[in-house]
Amino acid sequence: MKNYLDSIDRAALRSRAEQMLHTAGDACDQAGRFMNTTTEKIRGFSLIEFFIYETCLLSFGLWLGTCFSKFFKKFRAIIFAAFAATWLYLLWRVFFDEDEN
Repeated sequence: MKNYLDSIDRAALRSRAEQMLHTAGDACDQAGRFMNTTTEKIRGFSLIEFFIYETCLLSFGLWLGTCFSKFFKKFRAIIFAAFAATWLYLLWRVFFDEDEN
C-alpha cells in the first residue's frame, strides 16, 4: 500500500481537481444565466400565458397520474396532448420569441 501511495502524482491530481472546480464554476455561472434569462422572459407573461403555464403543469401532473390510475386511462392521450401543446408554446415563448412587449 505504501508503494502505491508513493507513486501517486500529486501535481496531476491537484491539476485535475482545479480543472474540475473550474468546470463546476462554469456550470454554476451558466445555470445562473439560464435562470436570469427565464425569469426575465416569464415576467413578461400575460394573464393568458400564466393560464397556459398552469394548464401545462396541471395536465402534466394529471398525465403522470393517469399512468398509475385505471380511472383516467381512457383520457391519457387527451391529457398528454394538452401538456405537449402548452409545453411547446411555453418553450417557444420563453426561448425563441424575440418580440419584447
